[in-house]
Amino acid sequence: MAVFARDDDRSRRVRLAVAAVMALGVVATAGAFVADPAESAPDPVAYDDTTELGLSAEGDEVMAGNATIPRTQVFYSQLQYVVGYNGIGSFTASLSDGRTERQFGYPLVAYVETFDHRNPETTDDGLFAATGAGGWTPVDAAYYVVGSDAHTPAGEAVIPFRSRAAAESFADAHGGGVVGWESVRDRSFDVDSAAAVRSLAPGRWRAADDRIAEAERTADRPVSVIVGEDAPSIDAAVAAAPSNSTVVVPEGVYHETVTVNESVTITGDGARISGDGNGSVITVRAANVAIQGLRIDGVGNRTRDPEAAGDSGDGESEAWDAYIQSGYGGGDAGIKAIDAPGLVVDDVAIETNASGLLLREGSHAVVRDLRVDGSDTWQDGFMGLTGMESRVTVTDSRFEGGRDGIYLHRADGSIVRNSTFTNNRYGVHLMYTGDALVADNTVRNELFAGVTVMTRPSGNAIVGNDVRDSGAGIQSSGTRTYVAYNTLVDNELGFSTSARGSLYERNVVVGNELGARATTIVPSSRVVANDFVGNDDHAAAGAGALRVWADGDRGNYWEGANVGPRSSDERAYRPTSPVDAALHREAAAVTLRESPAAVLLDRLRGTVPGARSGSIIDPAPASEPYAPERIDAVTGPGSERAGPLHADWRAELGPPDEREAAHSNTTVRESTNQGTTAESRGHR
Repeated sequence: MAVFARDDDRSRRVRLAVAAVMALGVVATAGAFVADPAESAPDPVAYDDTTELGLSAEGDEVMAGNATIPRTQVFYSQLQYVVGYNGIGSFTASLSDGRTERQFGYPLVAYVETFDHRNPETTDDGLFAATGAGGWTPVDAAYYVVGSDAHTPAGEAVIPFRSRAAAESFADAHGGGVVGWESVRDRSFDVDSAAAVRSLAPGRWRAADDRIAEAERTADRPVSVIVGEDAPSIDAAVAAAPSNSTVVVPEGVYHETVTVNESVTITGDGARISGDGNGSVITVRAANVAIQGLRIDGVGNRTRDPEAAGDSGDGESEAWDAYIQSGYGGGDAGIKAIDAPGLVVDDVAIETNASGLLLREGSHAVVRDLRVDGSDTWQDGFMGLTGMESRVTVTDSRFEGGRDGIYLHRADGSIVRNSTFTNNRYGVHLMYTGDALVADNTVRNELFAGVTVMTRPSGNAIVGNDVRDSGAGIQSSGTRTYVAYNTLVDNELGFSTSARGSLYERNVVVGNELGARATTIVPSSRVVANDFVGNDDHAAAGAGALRVWADGDRGNYWEGANVGPRSSDERAYRPTSPVDAALHREAAAVTLRESPAAVLLDRLRGTVPGARSGSIIDPAPASEPYAPERIDAVTGPGSERAGPLHADWRAELGPPDEREAAHSNTTVRESTNQGTTAESRGHR
């Protein structure tokens, strides 16, 4: 019944290899399945027991129960885990990607979820939907409807049925045709991948420019009220100002709190608003409000609502989600916005032990030149900027001290760029937030990580950031994440490959205790064209299948891989091998590398799955660094005095006209003014 049959000799070798591993006592962890070598075709398992790849099930339509994603489960010859693919196209793409078979072995059998008696339909938005639990059918025994009007959150939907009659009935109602497995396997799918996110990143930068330009137009309004001349206080002036006008706040200290219920601009020139230490200082409850040129202190110390309902102990539960939104969104802030879309915050400085700027309920905002000074220890403070279901565009800002510099929760499409984060717990912290851009930021001395993305979002781009002296440089989960052109220096960990179906490329990873850590049990990401130099250990891997860190004949640059009698292009490099891992640190490792025992171990890794577990191989290590100029800038003379570095990734990834213009400049930019605009205007 195995639908992917191989020659008998190879099958025999595989069964012997699996039996050998089982004899050695390899134990599958939770959610794993080890096929009985006596069985040619294992039965399908509950989908919750698979390790999922493909489209994240975290999509809002799926979570809300409005869509159904056809699924596949696959048993591989050299993998003890059953792999679940969300979307038929995700599995078919893996059959020809050049990496899956090397990492997992060949697919012994694959099953698809079929929808014969599940009322298959489409939603008002055209998403495929079905009721009840489906059965599992071998992929070559199913009938597939392609080209119908049904789609999934990732694109085209291929709908499997056990019987041809059921498939034809669905096609009659929704269009398309009925085909067999061979046709589906040969079909080209537009799989939404991390490469697509790479192509979108420059456009997101341009979108930020457009949002900022629109914010400037919003804030440019005629003066209607001057505090001290036309009204005794800022709050009174705002209440008296007509909509779409400007309130001017002259220099001075104003001991009050302000509520904004109209679409007005509040602009100060050296003015400071000082609250009484209770509650928020400025509360915005109107659309298209602009706040400019103010200094704010006297914020209350309540960081969250202690009465918020929900269990905060489970990071994946709906109760936890609700707790965070109501709890984190219920604290004090220098500026709190509630249901206030179109907010503009420009040239503002806030001193607080709670939140600096708190956005709730669709308070989409453009933030420029904001400085937030938080608590000296993160346990005593909160977020510089908190965004709850509110898309933000942050540029040229600085966040120092407190819990997290920026915390965004369900804030899809947000952009954080050209900003500085220092002495926080996390610099940029995203939760349930996808399609974001985190670019060209400078991060220093963060306790846990410079950039971290938790839960299971999709489509984030983390590019061009410079993270140093932190617990970790970048830790991003989710799917279809693009992590590239970052400079990660002197951290405990450079980056982790926690995101699935993602692309990690052109990162410079220098002088970290550990350069990179492979964390997903079933690898599905590409790690290529990165430079690993001067790390105590270049890379490590947890339990799971062999990770192949290369893309065809292009691998990564590993300092030490090219030492010894053979150059790096003549030998694979294994950063998780005790011998290879020591090549850049121990001269004696060069001799051990060529010993008969090392050669035998290499061969064993290639044949016995258990001997490959928790390992990384680069079959095509580069002989020269990909970004030598950035490496020189962080390791050469005077590097300790150099400013942050940001690779000119837009010159590489943008449209042809932008690339040509950008290439006329240097490809590495040393930032000397990030985060200093605020100080030059007296933000202290």
